[in-house]
Amino acid sequence: MAASAAGGAFAAAAGFFSGLLGVGGGFVMVPGQVLWARTRQLQANATSLVAIIPISAVGVVVYYFIGSQRHHEADLRFAAVMTAGAVVGAYAGARLVSSLDERTLKIAVSVLFLLVGLRQLIG
Repeated sequence: MAASAAGGAFAAAAGFFSGLLGVGGGFVMVPGQVLWARTRQLQANATSLVAIIPISAVGVVVYYFIGSQRHHEADLRFAAVMTAGAVVGAYAGARLVSSLDERTLKIAVSVLFLLVGLRQLIG
């Protein structure tokens, strides 16, 4: 029961940050599941990928159809190119992750967060 309540809270935060900042699944739901809901890293990664589908769909509706009345905020052509690359990358990453142990995966996620944070600060 506690894990479900924590999951709902993290999902709400992930949806909020996804709509606000363009992040959510990987940067809110994954650490939330691992740190507070005590989910294994691999399971948190996989669950986040499943959850991001409807989160993204809602974001598309708001940004493209509801957002600005003057123009659409989403660039669908560029999104199509990014989608093609991301699908290939997600497949390769999901296949590779099965060969990693839990600790290595946690280190990889932590290093990614650190690098992104430093890049944001440095600009």
